[in-house]
Parts: sequence; C-alpha cells; structure tokens
Amino acid sequence: MGQQRENRRNHTIKRKKIKSLGLLLLTTFLLFFLISSFNYPPLKREIEKDVKNFNRKTGTLKTSSTNSKKVNGKVIYLTFDDGPSSATDDILKTLQEYQAKATFFMLSPHMQERPDVVKRIVEEGHSLGLHGVTHDVNQFYHSKQTVLGEMNEAQKVLESITGIHSVLIRSPYGSVPYLVKPFRKALNAQGYQIWDWNMDSRDWDLKNGKYVETVIEQIQQFEGNDATQPVVLLHDKSNTAKYLPKLLGYLTKQGFQMKKLDDSIEPVQFKCYDRCHRLDEQ
Repeated sequence: MGQQRENRRNHTIKRKKIKSLGLLLLTTFLLFFLISSFNYPPLKREIEKDVKNFNRKTGTLKTSSTNSKKVNGKVIYLTFDDGPSSATDDILKTLQEYQAKATFFMLSPHMQERPDVVKRIVEEGHSLGLHGVTHDVNQFYHSKQTVLGEMNEAQKVLESITGIHSVLIRSPYGSVPYLVKPFRKALNAQGYQIWDWNMDSRDWDLKNGKYVETVIEQIQQFEGNDATQPVVLLHDKSNTAKYLPKLLGYLTKQGFQMKKLDDSIEPVQFKCYDRCHRLDEQ
C-alpha cells in the first residue's frame, strides 16, 4: 500500500511538471508572436488585409489586381476619311481638347498637299491609315493591280513624309460590293488590314450637325453589345469639324474612351453575303 501511494504521488508531481512546462511554452510562443507583430508592421498589415479580404460566404480569399487603375470598357474608335484637308487642324484641336485619339485614312494627293498636317497628326499621337489615291470607284476597283497599286502609292507618300509604314487601309466607299476575294487576297498578301466601320455618321450627307444625333442614336442601340466596339465613319471636312465638339462632349459625358486603331485590333469588315462582285459584272 505504501508503495502504491508513493507511485501515485510521483505521478501527480510528474503531471504537474508537464503542465507547467506546457504553460511556459505557450506563454513564450504568445510573447514571440506579439513582439513579431510590433517589430514587423508590414507583416501585420498583410495579415489584417487578408482577414479583411476573406469572403466568409465562399471561404475564399479575394486577390487584389496588380493594376489598381480600373479600365473603363466603353471604348469608341473615331475614323476620319479623305484628308488631310483645310478642316484637319480644327479636328485635331478638338481632339486635343477632349484628350481623344482618332485614326485618319488619308488620300495620297492630299498628303502631298499638306505634309505638315500629316506630321502634326503623328506628333499628337493619332493613327495613320491609307485611303488610296483617286477615290474613284471605276479607277480604284478596276483590277487587282489598281487596288494594290493605289494603296502602295499612298504608302510611299506616307513614308516619305513621316517615315511610318502603315498597314491600316480603307477602300473608297467601303469594301462591299467591289472589293472581291482576289483583291482582298492581294492586299492581305502585302500585310494590309482592311478596315470598314459599324457606325456611319452620314456626315457626308447630313447638314447642320445632324450627323451627331445619328451617331448618338447608333451608340444607344449599340449599348449592351460587349462583343463589338463602335468604329465610327467620319470625314475630314469642315461640317464635321464644326460640330465635332458636340459629339466629343457627349462621348466624354457618357464615359467613352476615344482610342486609335492599330494592327493589334481585329478589323471591322463588311460581310459579302454573296453581294460582292467585280465592277464590270454589274
């Protein structure tokens, strides 16, 4: 009996020592954690941030983007054909006031007449595109050679003025119906990107700024279509320049970013749907 009591007493003492040791280790760990938190505030902030970002409903941790600046998805591409002209300076001034970028599809003779304006377009950060030479349906679409020849000639003029080689092209009056498959293949083989549009401002037809209302109506119809971004056909002319502030004011108010085209963007092109045919097949 005496031996049993002695064994129980030794076991109790041993258990108390183990409990004391465990308490000492726990206290040491807590002190170390507190000291670390105060000595390493960045680590503390990261822990707090993770706790804050933890989604208790899903059990997931939200990760923050490396780019804190949110990109507005409302983008529109303004394109100006047939220039440069006497109106180009006014157009450029308005674009600059609204911090907008645009793309100019230019004709070879007009570039030769106003090389300083072409250089200004480059200096102010806009895109340059080719629109050919004659802007004459019968001459431009006469053959594969005339289509390619006009674009190559416009290319040479552009390079002589700016040193820039552009692959962005727009054929006169759009690619349908006369830019048939062999013509397209010839242009593509030279690395050209054919650009049409999905919004026609009709500024070539509508007077007194009515084209602005036409564009706004089309934009409102476009809303909700995330698959395609608006590419607007405008013309480098005085009537367009006069009412351009009204259009850009609306776009700015609606939160649009007015950007320029480049060769990384998938071109907007008209679909033939069996409507394309050679000029001499009418």
